[in-house]
Amino acid sequence: MKMLVSVAAIATFALQGAASVSAHVARTITVNINGAFISTDSSPFIDSGRVMVPLRTLASLGLTYVWDAASHTAEITNASHDVVKVTEALSTAYINGQATELDVPANNYGGRIMVPARFVSEAFGFKVKYEKTRGILFVKDADYRVDASKLASADLKEARLAAISLPIAYSFIPASKAESDQYEEYSYTFASGDASRYTYATPIATTLVEVKDGVARAVWQFKLLRTHSADVTLAGSKPSYDVTELYGTYFGHKSNGKNEASYIDKDGDRKWFAFSMNNYGDIIQAIPED
Repeated sequence: MKMLVSVAAIATFALQGAASVSAHVARTITVNINGAFISTDSSPFIDSGRVMVPLRTLASLGLTYVWDAASHTAEITNASHDVVKVTEALSTAYINGQATELDVPANNYGGRIMVPARFVSEAFGFKVKYEKTRGILFVKDADYRVDASKLASADLKEARLAAISLPIAYSFIPASKAESDQYEEYSYTFASGDASRYTYATPIATTLVEVKDGVARAVWQFKLLRTHSADVTLAGSKPSYDVTELYGTYFGHKSNGKNEASYIDKDGDRKWFAFSMNNYGDIIQAIPED
């Protein structure tokens, strides 16, 4: 009975605000480089379909840059001495002296120079993927490999963080309602004592993800109903196991900036606690009884 009440409470918490989603607050795009979430000094955003990131973010890729204030030009260099030049408000950039056209030029936003992430990253051989489900820009070296030891760690906080640090892969076309990069409110849930499966939810859609062999695969996207008896499928297929198992541990971020986590204690009671976030990865917290 306690478990049923707890599941109902999670469902209610996840659905709060669903009636007013038309007034949602757009979320800051998150950047993940080589499996680690990084903080940026200015919020990345989308301009004409391109993700724009602060020029200073490039340091996390091992790149260096020099800004010429007179010409409003940034000269970006890697360890192999390849050079990319971008100029504020100009659509022509240069890769090792070769001119190329940009869909969206670098520009000054609020005193920060923002550059198109894909163009700059791919110019230096990085692989780039923007995941609309969670609003995360993934950038990785060509030779980057997932650290399997973290995914299998006995430390559940580390394993869960490694799990959500993987880009989500799909065997189906994701539902447009689940493209939740526009929603400030979101949550993750896991089965108690487990890091191999999770749900990611906003007020209007939930994505169920299974992690295996270093890959995070979405198996089902659905609209969560309070009863869990007839959840509406948006894409994929409902798995054969009891999905309510995944509501044992909850990590949530609300549009008002409040963060809360909960878990089932040894007596079957749900316990809640608040926490702060300085980095997206802070959404995963250590659970007292894991």
